[in-house]
Amino acid sequence: MPHREWRIRIEDILNAIERTKRHINGLSEDQFSKDEKTIDAVIHTFAIIGEAASCVPREIQKKHPTIPWLEMTDMRNFIIHEYFGVSTRVLWKTIHDDLPMAVPLLKELLK
Repeated sequence: MPHREWRIRIEDILNAIERTKRHINGLSEDQFSKDEKTIDAVIHTFAIIGEAASCVPREIQKKHPTIPWLEMTDMRNFIIHEYFGVSTRVLWKTIHDDLPMAVPLLKELLK
């Protein structure tokens, strides 16, 4: 596996969050929950977010404990290993409640 510097991994997370927002743009939660293509696209971006977060060195993660590193990697692990139990409600809530709070923290880390 090619090595990617941790700052690039943070950019990957931010790009995946932005793509997630574009995927659901204009949809209600009900519309989202019935749109398989959008659900699959969002699941893919969540996998990218979690994988990239898991590749950020532990010493960087420890210096920035307000960033939800564990939650990002746990979400990735759940959607990959427990794919049959993924809830569109949880995805929707995470997109609207959790991801927006992570963005400024991640951007600050890149300064």
